[in-house]
Amino acid sequence: MGLFDKLSEKFEKKECVFCGKELGLLGKKKLEDGVMCKDCVSLLSPWFTDRKNSTVAEIEEQLAYREQNLKELQSFQGTAEYGEDAEIFIVDEPNRRFIVLPRKNTDVAKYNPDIISFDDVTEMKLDMSYHSTEEKRRDPEGKMVSFMPPHFEHCFDFYLKIETRHPYAHTHRAHLNGRTLKVHTLGPKMQRSYSLNALDDLRRFLDYYPPRTNHDQYRAETEMEDCYYFADMGDAICRAILRG
Repeated sequence: MGLFDKLSEKFEKKECVFCGKELGLLGKKKLEDGVMCKDCVSLLSPWFTDRKNSTVAEIEEQLAYREQNLKELQSFQGTAEYGEDAEIFIVDEPNRRFIVLPRKNTDVAKYNPDIISFDDVTEMKLDMSYHSTEEKRRDPEGKMVSFMPPHFEHCFDFYLKIETRHPYAHTHRAHLNGRTLKVHTLGPKMQRSYSLNALDDLRRFLDYYPPRTNHDQYRAETEMEDCYYFADMGDAICRAILRG
């Protein structure tokens, strides 16, 4: 096949194998043995990531499952809800199952979240992202210099890592806090921590190097409370599902 033939094939208009919509170059979503449109892709499971390696037959099976999932959502009774301004966990405790929404006020029928059984969860654990940077000020000459004592900003994000045996929703990292939580401290830089111990490490650090003023102390304590709130939320979700 020559270069011209390859280019012709690339720009050739095709049809979505599911709805028949004509697709241009930018509208084609590849499958292993066909193409589909973005509207049909939006019907797939929210956590599904293996479209390009799926066959037309496999996607047909998933779309049939998705229709059934939507029907089952009508009888889904949420008895407990966890979350604030990020991803929301709704748990149906009597039937030992749950759904995850990307945010509050999500149109459940339109989003069609996968209903996941407690028994299909193989792993669920709290996962925290942490880093710290020094905050500096500009001196009279316009140069960025350290405060005395140095100021540091510690940034935290809280996630739940979920692994399941669900046929389409295999893995997900659910974000619990909608915005990065920032704790501000004074004093020498805290040693970087890569585990959940970072929160306890920072608490001990604040005890050892307390902020200079009552206002700074109150601000740091309030910021720490926000961090522990989301860490406790992650633990509560794990207990509800893994021990349910």
